[in-house]
Formats: sequence, C-alpha cells, structure tokens
Amino acid sequence: MSKRAVFKRQTILLNGLSEQATDSSESEDEMSEVAEAFERESAMSESSSSDDESDETDDIEQHENDDSKSKRKKKKKIHWQQKQFAAPVAAFAGTLPAPPTHVELQPIDYFYSMFRHESIRLLMDQSNLYSVQKDPNKPVRVTEMEMNRFIGVLMMTGVYSFPEQRFFWTEIKKNLHAVDNSTQPKNTDPNFDRAYKVRLLMNIIRENFRKLTKEEKLSVDEQIIPFKGKSIMKQHMPNKPNRWGYKMFVLAGGKTGICYDFILYTGKGESPQYCFCTDIVLDLCETVPRLMNHKIYFDNYFTTIRLQVELKRLGIYAVGT
Repeated sequence: MSKRAVFKRQTILLNGLSEQATDSSESEDEMSEVAEAFERESAMSESSSSDDESDETDDIEQHENDDSKSKRKKKKKIHWQQKQFAAPVAAFAGTLPAPPTHVELQPIDYFYSMFRHESIRLLMDQSNLYSVQKDPNKPVRVTEMEMNRFIGVLMMTGVYSFPEQRFFWTEIKKNLHAVDNSTQPKNTDPNFDRAYKVRLLMNIIRENFRKLTKEEKLSVDEQIIPFKGKSIMKQHMPNKPNRWGYKMFVLAGGKTGICYDFILYTGKGESPQYCFCTDIVLDLCETVPRLMNHKIYFDNYFTTIRLQVELKRLGIYAVGT
C-alpha cells in the first residue's frame, strides 16, 4: 500500500501577526486574500505617514513665511520717485570785499588778525598764575613782549631746527598755560570738556576765523594736527599725510583754502540731533549766510539725505560723493 506523502513548510504570514505551519495543500485563494490584506495595510500606513510629513512641512513653511513677513515689516523702505529734473537757479548772490589798495599788511598783521592781542595776554596771565601755583618762590613773571617773542621762537622752530634753546625760553615752555587749573571740572561732571585747557584760546581764534567773509564755494573735511604723545583725544587716520594726531573738522574755501571755521574732535556726543556727521557739517555752516546760494562740497563720510534736506532749507547747495 503506497503511502501518500504530505509535505509541510514554514510560512510567515504576510500580515506580520504570527508565524505558523501551513499545509502545502491549503488553497491558494486564502494565500491571495492574505497578500491583498497586507498590501491594503501597507498602503494605509504609507498614506498616513505622508500626511504627517506634509503637515510638518506646511507648519515649517508657514513659520518661515511669518518670520519673513515680520522682517519685511521692520525694515524701513524708501520709495524713490522719478521726476523731471529742473536745474535750480544757483547763481551766487553774495559779494566779497575788495582787497585793500592803499594799506600793505605785514605778516605780523595777518597773524594778529586771527590770534589777537587778547590771546597773548591770556597766555601771559595764565602762565604766570601757574608758575605761582606750582612754586610761589619761583614765579616766572613773563611780560607781554616776552610772550610775543616766545611765540615767534615756536613758529621759527617749526621752520628751522636749532640745536638747543635758551634756558629762559625753556622755563616759559614749562609754565605755558591758557586756563586756571583750579577751576577745571572733574571727569564725573556732566559739563566736563576734554579740551578744557585750550578751550578759551581756541574760542578766541575760532571767533576771528568765523568773522571772515565766506566765498561762494566751500569745503568740509577732516584734518590732522600731528601729535605722537599721550592723549585720550589722539586719533589715527591712515589715509592722511600725518596719520597720528588731533582731528579737526574744517570749513575752508574751495579756491583760496582759507579756514573759515573749525571744530576739535573730542569724542562723539551723547545726544546728537540727527547723527554725528550731519551735526558737524551743520555746526560748521552756522556762520554761512543764508539764501545766498553758497556751495559746499564734502565726501561720503558726511553725505546723508538728512544733511542735504537741512542744507536746502538754509539755502545752501551741497555736493557729496
């Protein structure tokens, strides 16, 4: 009697729920039903995961859009409008005084026209006072004539080099002062001025420069007074002929080069009206006649839209790079 061999195999159910032995004689219809169920289950899981990922992507994109909108709101935009340009009437309306015809001025006369005898007496009085404050037993007792000669010596040493100076001139240099040290405010004082020790002398000289009649074309720029000693006001400007020294903002004539006004830089102010560069130019233009069609030139360090608007209100034309 022949025995019918029955073969068994291990089959893993496709739905992943369990593992059992399956007879090879099972119908193929059951196997096809299981496969279809597995396909339906995998399709549903894939669709659910894709929906979750799309929701997360939408949330991220929405957040990025909100951030970009907020940045666009914060950024200030300037809307430029194209208009037909009409050249303004900019003919110079001022007049310059005629040069003297019968009076021939000497170099010392030009010096005193800016420096004045008042500044000589100021240096004389404050230097004598400082010598007494330092040592009452050794007053210098400088006279006005001696102070004049001392300033002349300083000017000559800027042109010629001398091997040494007389002891008397050295003593004047040690005691040279332009202000009373006992009245100097403290560093914590809100009215503290870093240029306090030369402020009175600078004010005298500056007022004389400001009285000069301005020419039509003017220029505003920076200037360095060479100095390599120790000072909190010392500046470094690598593009200038003298890189180290005190920085001055100067209003000068475009053709003559005559200085009409200057401001010593002692540090940025705490509460500027517009911005530092704009305020400097407006301060230098205080004595420029209004509505006379003066032209002022300056570089991109000073050029701002606010400055152009304010100068236009004063009747001053400006050209900035």
